[in-house]
Amino acid sequence: MPPKRATRGAAASTTDGRKATTASSKATAPTKTQKKTESKAPTKAAAATTTTAPASRKRKAAESDDESAAPVARVQKKQKEEAPAPIINHPPTKRLDVYVFGTNCYGELGLGDATKKSEIPGPVLNPKLAADTVGVVYLAVGGVHSAALTHDNKILTWGVNDEGTLGRDTKEEKKEVEETNGVNGEDKSDSDSDDDEVDLNMKEATPMAVDSAHFPKGTVFTQLAATDSATFALTQEGKVYGWGTFRGSNGVIGFSPDTKFQRTPILIPGLEKVTELAAGAQHLMALTSSGQVFTWGCEEQNQLGRRISGRLHGKLESLVPGKCALPAGVVSIGTGSYHSFAVRKNGHVHAWGSNNFGQTAVPMSAGQSDAVVLYPTEVKSFREFNKIVSICGGKDHSIAVTEDGKCLTWGRVDNKALGLALADMPADELVHDEHDRPRILTKATPLVDIKDEHIVFATASSDHSFAITKDGQAYSWGFNVQRQAGHRELDEVERPTLLQNKHVTGKKLVGASAGGQFSMLVGEASPQQVNGEKA
Repeated sequence: MPPKRATRGAAASTTDGRKATTASSKATAPTKTQKKTESKAPTKAAAATTTTAPASRKRKAAESDDESAAPVARVQKKQKEEAPAPIINHPPTKRLDVYVFGTNCYGELGLGDATKKSEIPGPVLNPKLAADTVGVVYLAVGGVHSAALTHDNKILTWGVNDEGTLGRDTKEEKKEVEETNGVNGEDKSDSDSDDDEVDLNMKEATPMAVDSAHFPKGTVFTQLAATDSATFALTQEGKVYGWGTFRGSNGVIGFSPDTKFQRTPILIPGLEKVTELAAGAQHLMALTSSGQVFTWGCEEQNQLGRRISGRLHGKLESLVPGKCALPAGVVSIGTGSYHSFAVRKNGHVHAWGSNNFGQTAVPMSAGQSDAVVLYPTEVKSFREFNKIVSICGGKDHSIAVTEDGKCLTWGRVDNKALGLALADMPADELVHDEHDRPRILTKATPLVDIKDEHIVFATASSDHSFAITKDGQAYSWGFNVQRQAGHRELDEVERPTLLQNKHVTGKKLVGASAGGQFSMLVGEASPQQVNGEKA
């Protein structure tokens, strides 16, 4: 039986070079409507932003009734052309190799007809995302779907499309994939069982482009972000497009106050000059060039960090981007599944949202089942470290990278997601349960097993994590039953462990993205073969 469709922590972006030089770059690598007029009518929200009143055709009585009056030529004023919005973001340009592993029950690995296996136990190069023919430059991963930006400005999506998450039509009779020799010539030993095969919808399982007709001509994308049920795209002018829906504990909330499921891309109103996006399981953050932070989506665990007044039909108000009350100078943002972070220029970190396992690193109320941090609160314990350059989280834990290359983790202790043995955790920062078992590490703690490595990137999903070193090696740890951490023989990986196999050993890896039960690594593209010689 295939596993239940899983959710995940914040999907981390994975490439560099996408932000304007005036904004600080998120450490995602060593460094994120026009509707098709012939398709269907725009939603109420779209109509409200695009409809204008017709020009008046009334004339004075003397002009209309006096037939003998000499005609008067009307001089039409030349309409002033609207100046193009300034470019504040720049698209990444470096083509990437994409390595995938973990569960593939719903086509979330994007392998299409390259394999019929439901699980890939270790990193393999995805031939459907080849650097020479496709040219992925940016990757975003959700719970059971993914999106990629290509060098020629296409947005490719794949995975589960139940709620419009892919932004394109995927209706197709599910077909059994023809027998192959595996991915990239791998034999059947790459799967744990010869019987572990699935039927897939090839329109979901294969990376395919979102129709560009949904966007104004000339739109250039610079970053993508994926929640568990929605996808978002950032443009070079700082506008944001999105599609899909948001869910809460009682089911679907909606995509906007007027739309339950947004199945094709639409402009998100109220957002201008955005420089960075960050996605949690069911919420979005947007950072603007002026350092303001906007949030929207599900607010059940205060992950939006702002007051929802209830004046707009209760929870539906949370679907409209609203500003967080944060001190000036925010330069980067990050999310866990249900919590959020903002980093200021001076290095101070603010956190809010779910805190039942201390995942915000705010010590108050950690350990209580319904603990939340209501509003952005400074995490003062970070002041003892060098400046935080990257921060994000999973469901019950979080991870950060400092300017001097240290990797820090904190949160839930008993699921191996921290990458720390109990003996390596400061005893006075541990919270015990009623049976005196250590459950929570409340303070960010450096990973001792990779203390001699210079870490440039880290990310987390629900219960597993990745760190990338300056020299391009990948370490992973945590829950690994579906091989989402990429280690073939282990169900749990307690400590950071180097990922090695014939596909990634010796490659220069630059980032990672973690889904619910699958993951992806990206690396500098291998030299391409041209006429039998390296290019």
